[in-house]
Amino acid sequence: MNHDRPRGAPLIVRAGLVAVVWFGLAGCSGGGGGAEPTDAGAAIDQDAGATTDAGGGADVWCEAPEPPADALRKAGPQDDGTFLIPGGRALDPAGVQVVTEGFPVRALVHPTLPVAYVANAGFEDDDRNVEVIDLSTGVVLEEHERQDLYTGLALSPDGQTLFVTGGHSGQLERFAVGADGRLDALPPVFIGGYPAGVVVSGDGTRVWVAQFIRDGDDAPGGLVEVDTGTLEVVRTLDLPSGAFDLVHLPGRAELYVTFFAGSEVGVVELDTWALAHQYVVGENAHSLVVSDDESRVYVSVADIDTVAALDTAAREVVGTALLGEDDLVAADGTPLPATSPSGMALRLPPGDGPAQLLVARAADNAVQVLDAATLAPLGLVPTQWYPTAVALGGGKLVVTNGKGVGAGPTKQGDGPAKDNMTGTVSVIDEGVLDTELPELTERAERAMRRPGAVWQWDCAGTFPVPTTRGRPTPIEHVVLIVRENKTYDSLLGDWPKGDGDPSLVEWGADVTPNLHALADRFASHDNFYDDSESSVQGHLWLTSSFVNDYMERGWMEMYRGHGNFALDSGTSRGRPAFGSIFTHLLEHDVPFRNYGEVVGAFDSTDAGDVIEHVDTGFPGVFYNMDVHDVDKAAYVIEQLIDKGDFPSFVYLLLPNDHTKGGSKGAPTPRSMVHDNDVATGMVVDAISHSKFWEKTAIFILQDDTQSAVDHVDAHRSVLVVASPWAKRGHVSGVHASYPAVFATIEHILDVPPMNRHDGSAAPLWDIWTTQPDLEPFVFTPRQFDEEFNTAATPGSGWSDDMDFRGPDRNPLLGDLLWWIRKGALPAGSPLRGLDPSQPLPAHLRGWTPEYGEGFEADESGEAPDEEYWEHDAFDAAWRQLDAYLAIHPERHADLRPRPDKPRWMRRIIERTGPPMERIPVAP
Repeated sequence: MNHDRPRGAPLIVRAGLVAVVWFGLAGCSGGGGGAEPTDAGAAIDQDAGATTDAGGGADVWCEAPEPPADALRKAGPQDDGTFLIPGGRALDPAGVQVVTEGFPVRALVHPTLPVAYVANAGFEDDDRNVEVIDLSTGVVLEEHERQDLYTGLALSPDGQTLFVTGGHSGQLERFAVGADGRLDALPPVFIGGYPAGVVVSGDGTRVWVAQFIRDGDDAPGGLVEVDTGTLEVVRTLDLPSGAFDLVHLPGRAELYVTFFAGSEVGVVELDTWALAHQYVVGENAHSLVVSDDESRVYVSVADIDTVAALDTAAREVVGTALLGEDDLVAADGTPLPATSPSGMALRLPPGDGPAQLLVARAADNAVQVLDAATLAPLGLVPTQWYPTAVALGGGKLVVTNGKGVGAGPTKQGDGPAKDNMTGTVSVIDEGVLDTELPELTERAERAMRRPGAVWQWDCAGTFPVPTTRGRPTPIEHVVLIVRENKTYDSLLGDWPKGDGDPSLVEWGADVTPNLHALADRFASHDNFYDDSESSVQGHLWLTSSFVNDYMERGWMEMYRGHGNFALDSGTSRGRPAFGSIFTHLLEHDVPFRNYGEVVGAFDSTDAGDVIEHVDTGFPGVFYNMDVHDVDKAAYVIEQLIDKGDFPSFVYLLLPNDHTKGGSKGAPTPRSMVHDNDVATGMVVDAISHSKFWEKTAIFILQDDTQSAVDHVDAHRSVLVVASPWAKRGHVSGVHASYPAVFATIEHILDVPPMNRHDGSAAPLWDIWTTQPDLEPFVFTPRQFDEEFNTAATPGSGWSDDMDFRGPDRNPLLGDLLWWIRKGALPAGSPLRGLDPSQPLPAHLRGWTPEYGEGFEADESGEAPDEEYWEHDAFDAAWRQLDAYLAIHPERHADLRPRPDKPRWMRRIIERTGPPMERIPVAP
C-alpha cells in the first residue's frame, strides 16, 4: 500500500520490508510467552489501595512473564558473531569489516586499482584523515592525517590525483596517486569557507567545490571553481543555503548541488555561472547520483526519509520513494519516520537487469536496494552501525559505517564515548546483490526488528503499561527527570545490587544518597544505555527519541569549535521533521508541562505552541547551573503538588550534576552533584506524599555519558523508575535505551510512537508490579554544607577558561572532575604535563565560538562579529524567549542570571561591552 505523506514530496513508491513486529503487539507467542490473566482480587492487594477498576474498569490483571535470556544480553560482541549496539539493535553485516579511525563519511573506489579511499571526519583531531584500504585483503594500507576534513572525495579522470575537502581548514587537499594506489600529499589549495562536496570535470581541467559555509560570511552556501593547472580559484558563486554534495552533468554543462541545511537541490549552469533552478525536495537534501544518460539525478532527502528522482530536462521531481516498512506505521496508516537516507550509488547489474540505486539507510544500519527506474524496493544489505556512504568498483560494494561497532568498555583516561568511537568499512562482494539479496534482506530485517521482537507478550486486561493502545492503566501522570553526563559506574559503581565497578565510581553513596536510596527502593536498570555520545544528541534523543542525520554529522563540527554549526539543534535542519514529544503530545491532546528543556521549546503545530506549555517561572527558565537544582525542585513541587496543577506528562531538567569543574567561586563538583541528587530526591518525596502518588510513574535518567567511563560500555547509564507500580528493589537486566523509555511512556499515555525507533522498541515490561506499594519515599536532605572552589582546587584556572553557559562545551571536563575527585589526572589525559597555572591551550578548550579562536591575539579592542555572541542554541533560545515575552507581558519569567562567561570571553566583553545589550532581539 502506498501512503501520501504531508511531510515530504508526493509518494510514488514506498521502499519497504515485510513481517516486522511493531508498536501494536497482538498475541503472546513471542519472547517469554504471555501470562494468563489473573483474577483482580487475587492479583491486587486491596489494602494497598489498588482496586479492580483501576485504569478503566478492567476485571482482570496481568503479570508480565520473565524476560527471555535474549533480552538480557549486554551491548557488545555476541557468541553468534553479531554485535549489539545501545538500544538493542543487532549488527549482522555482510562482507568483511575494516576498522577505521573516527567517523567515516565517504568512500571512493579507484577505477583501475584494487583500493578504496575513505574520508574520516571523527571527533578527535587524529580522526580527521584519509585512509587507503586494500579491497582484496581488507587491510588499511595508509592513513594520512589532515588539519581537518569534511565530506568530499573525488579523483581526476586519469586516476592520478585525489581531491579531499578540508571542512573547517578551508582547504582543498590534494594527493598524488601512486601505481599501487598509495598516496603522497601535495600542497593544498585554499578555498576558504567550509569546503564540502567536490567533483572534477571530465577533462580534468576544473574542480568544483561546494562550500557549506561561505568564506568570510556566516550565511551558508557557496560554490568555487578551481583551475587544476594553475591551482587558482577562478570563479565563486554565492548560494542561498549550505551546499553539501555535487554532481557534474557534462552533457548539459550543469552542476547539481544539495542544500543540506535546506530543502532544495540547486542547478548551476556553468556557461552563465548562475543558479538557474531549484527543486524543492524536502528538509535536509543530502546526496546525489546521476544516471549515465544524464536524464535523471537522484537525491536522498535525509529528514523526510525519501529518495527523489529529478528529471533534468523538464526540471521536475518525477518520482519519490519513501524508505521504510509497510507495517511500521502510525495509527492512521502513515509510515513512521527516521530512516535517515544518506549516501548513494548507482549500479548496473550484469546482463539485462535493471539499474539499481543503492541508498545508505543510516539510522537503520542497512543499505536499501531500489530499482532505479521505478524506485521499487528490491531488498536490503545489512551493515554495521550508521552507514553513511556507499561506493562501487572492482567488483566490491564498499560501505562506510560512521559508528562501526561503538565505543565498548572504557576506563578513566580513555575519555568518554565520543572520544572512543571508531568507524568501520564493510567490503562486500558485489555479486551477492544478484545471488543472496533475499537472505541479506532477512538478516537486515532481523537485526533491525530485534529490540521489539526479542520480548513480546500481550495483556488483554490491565497492566501498568498497556501492551496495546486503548487498554487500561492505573498510571495517569508521567514525570521524566533528565540529568547530565554520567555513566552507570560513575554513579552506582559502588552499589552492590547492580553490575558496577567500584573502582570507577566518582559520585557514590556519599554524594548521591538519594539516587542510591531510590535504586534500593524502586526499579533500576544496569543494562540501560544512552543512545548519545554528546549532550546535543542527548537532548534531541530525549525530546524526539531520535537524532537526524544532519546532527549526527554536525555535532562533531560544533564540538570541535566550529561555531557556525552550534545553533543547529534549535533549528529545523537540526531537528527531526516529525517534531518532538512536546509537539506529539500537543497533536494528541495530552496535557504536559516543560520545566527547563530548551530543545523543542519554541516549536509549533496546528494544535498549538509548545512555549505555552513551558513554565517560564521555572527558576532560570532553561538550562542554568547558576540556580540550585533544589530551588528548581522546590518550584516544581509547589506547582504540581501544592497548587495541584499536575498534567499527564512533566519534563523536568535538573542539570547541575554537569558541574562547573574547578571554576573559582563556583560550587565544587561534589557540591553540585549533591545538589542535583537532593533535588531529585525532593521531587520523588513530594509526589510520593501527595494524592497523585498512586497514579504516577517517575523516570530518572541522564542525557548522555560523556564526562565519565564505564566497564560495560561507554554508553551505559542510569535509569531508575519510581512508582507505586514499580517492583520494589528490582534490578532489571533487560537491554534498553531511550526509545524503550519513550515506548513505555507512549503506552501509558495512550499515544502512538513518534518514529520507527520508539515504535520498534519493547517497552520496559519487567519492572512493573500489579500490587502497588504506596509507602512514600523519604528523601535524604543535604549532608554537608555547600562548598566552593578556590584557586587551590585542581585545574581551577583551566576551568575558568571553560564555557559552562550550555552543556558539554568542554571535552576535558571529565579529566578535571577525575582529578578533583580522585587526586590525580587520569593516565593518558592531554592535560598531563601542562602547567595548570597557565591558560588552557586553545586547542584543548573544546567548544568555543568560531570567532573566538583568535581571541588571545586580539588585543586591538576590535569587537567580534555579532554572530559571535549568537553561537549556541541555548543562547538563541534566550533571544527567542525575550522576543516572546516582549509580546506576552502577561507571562511571568524567572530570568535569573545565566551561567557566567569564561575568563577569555570576559576579557573581550571588557573591551566591547556586554553582547546581550549590543544585539537586538530578533522578532
